[in-house]
Amino acid sequence: MVGCSRSVAELVEQDLRVKIAKQVHLGIYDSVSTTFKEYAEQWLERKKKKLALSTWRDYRSIMDLYAIPHFGKMPMSRIAVRDVEDFADSLGNLSGKRKNNICVPVKCLFNEAKKRKDINENPFSEIEKFREEKVFADPFSIQEMRLFLETVEPEYQAYFFTCFFTGMRPNEMLALKWVNVDLIHLKMISVKEGRVQGKEGPPKTDSSYRDIDILPPLLEVLKRHRAMSPPDAVYVFTSPKGAPLDVNNLRKRTWYPTLDKCGLRRRTMYQTRHTFASLMLSAGEDPLWGARMLGHTSTEMLYRHYGKYIRNRMRKDGGRFLAGLREAGWETETPAIPAECFTAELRQSKEKGLREIPVTL
Repeated sequence: MVGCSRSVAELVEQDLRVKIAKQVHLGIYDSVSTTFKEYAEQWLERKKKKLALSTWRDYRSIMDLYAIPHFGKMPMSRIAVRDVEDFADSLGNLSGKRKNNICVPVKCLFNEAKKRKDINENPFSEIEKFREEKVFADPFSIQEMRLFLETVEPEYQAYFFTCFFTGMRPNEMLALKWVNVDLIHLKMISVKEGRVQGKEGPPKTDSSYRDIDILPPLLEVLKRHRAMSPPDAVYVFTSPKGAPLDVNNLRKRTWYPTLDKCGLRRRTMYQTRHTFASLMLSAGEDPLWGARMLGHTSTEMLYRHYGKYIRNRMRKDGGRFLAGLREAGWETETPAIPAECFTAELRQSKEKGLREIPVTL
């Protein structure tokens, strides 16, 4: 019986992987006997060269933790809608977003199996997405941002200053190299890489390749940071010992303790990106410029996520329009309505001394 000894189990597992590798190489698929686990192993092997390493690892983890334990021994051809519904129910109290993320690779597997005609029907096609709770941006105010930057440990001040003043994603910050930072001529940061789970690769989207303007306050901070860094330093931001930053350690040992020290409510580190977007838009900066700085292809996402900040936090709506009227010599106070504009009904009502009446112009 498999499981009686670890060595026997390892041999069986190794034999299964060899069998699967042969099936993948020869394109062999037995619709009657091939189990979900066997098919999943084949599918993951095919995807290994097509997916980003971080994505493939996520898919591998989801299969191992959720899908294979549930569907593992079931023949692919016999998995029905009710089995998929049971799988969805087994995810329990996880958030809607997490459940949807878990379902992504499993659904892709069944979609591909149907496309390859390895199964007749896709049992996942009738399953609706879970409802996801909307994630709200919780940006810092200017005062909160300043307090944080004045309180954070000096060795990490340049890192967080750059986060707040560029809106760069954490994985982009971790992979940023001095060769991609121009402090003299163009005064720009070129985003060309990201680091996820210790592995560097291209940014998440084509629009994420971008040049970010270095604003004057940040320029001074980065110049000082460069002067204090070793001449042969490759990465812009490192640990005090010169090692690449670990975002989890940074969050646990620096980010949250600094928020607590400042008396600020806890937020995710990603809120530095939201802070950049909200403060720039509330100050009236061009949304197209903001979209380019953040790596968006259009302003649609800005309007969707930061619309209330475009309406602004600093002044009432219409402030810029009214300022334009004043510049043109237009009086912005509400003018009195000429008497001839009142209808006969309104004049008669006024003569009777009625105060609460409908106005028709």
